[in-house]
Amino acid sequence: MRTSTPPPPLEAEISVDEVEVAPRRSWSDRLGDGLARHHVGVTWSVGVLVAAGAMAAAGMNVGATIVNGLGSGAVYALVALGIALVYRATRVLNFAQGELGTMPAFVVVLILLGGDLEAFVDPSQVSFGRLLALTGVAVVVGAALAVAVNLFVIQKLADRSPVTSLVATAGVALLLIGVQVVVFDLQSRTFPQFFSGSVRVLGLRFPAHTLVVACVLAAASVVLIALFRTQLGVALLASAQDPFAAELHGVSARAMSSLAWGIAGGLAALGGVLGAGVFEGITPGLMTSTFLIPAFTAAVLGGIASPAGAVVGGLLLGQVAATANTLTVGLGISVPNAPTLAAFAVLLLVLVFRPLGLLGKEA
Repeated sequence: MRTSTPPPPLEAEISVDEVEVAPRRSWSDRLGDGLARHHVGVTWSVGVLVAAGAMAAAGMNVGATIVNGLGSGAVYALVALGIALVYRATRVLNFAQGELGTMPAFVVVLILLGGDLEAFVDPSQVSFGRLLALTGVAVVVGAALAVAVNLFVIQKLADRSPVTSLVATAGVALLLIGVQVVVFDLQSRTFPQFFSGSVRVLGLRFPAHTLVVACVLAAASVVLIALFRTQLGVALLASAQDPFAAELHGVSARAMSSLAWGIAGGLAALGGVLGAGVFEGITPGLMTSTFLIPAFTAAVLGGIASPAGAVVGGLLLGQVAATANTLTVGLGISVPNAPTLAAFAVLLLVLVFRPLGLLGKEA
């Protein structure tokens, strides 16, 4: 006959009084911890507010500075998006990203000229539909050029050090600039915009071209976010993190690398067309000399492998550059190329105090 045995007694009973309850933290402690965790963003915000207050007190136009910053910052962000995407997928810092945008823009000029390099482009004769179609051609050219650079340069150096690939992309940029100089000379050529004039939004007067650039940036960001939520985007990230494991699961690392470079080339072409539109003109090496360093700074500021960080960094850096320009002009201080100096200063500060960038994470 089986008898039920009572369960063994607990070796020790836990008394409620013995439980260590974490002391409730005061709001000042929580505020201090929050400021410590987000000190870079807090410092940045305070700096922006101080600069805006100083500009308003000096009678400078803060609204115009914001508008100018958005115009340049959106182009920085477009170029930085391509840099971040290539680095995230292939761990290559692409110094040719600027010229992957200038070259397709020159192709647009060549088509508008009908091959006659002695003629000039009359922007008033270029319709919206024609420029839109030519922008599509530029995107295809930029994507094809970037894929060619990946296949014939980067993948050939896959077994070399990252510094070798970096130098190789710089060499590609110099080669493309040389081609532009030989074919188009060093003269500036006019370049059309999608829309001219200005539009008043929330009390601020925006150039119509600036709103076009901002809309294109928003659309490109949404497409990239959607891409990384698909199986193709997941395969792209998997091949970047562990190419061998990705190959075992049937994912071609070479194809994914070419895909990333192709998308980056398309973004560079968009940046080239819209960046030339900012100045309504184009010269050899335009995107490298004007937008590449700020775009690299924007990518580092946001987190070099973070597409979202590239957008945030580009827009923030645009405001920094516009503020530096307004302050130096408004205060009558002679500082050559103040926006570029401000970009270098931001780059140094980020590398010293926040090397991972605002949205960067440890690998």
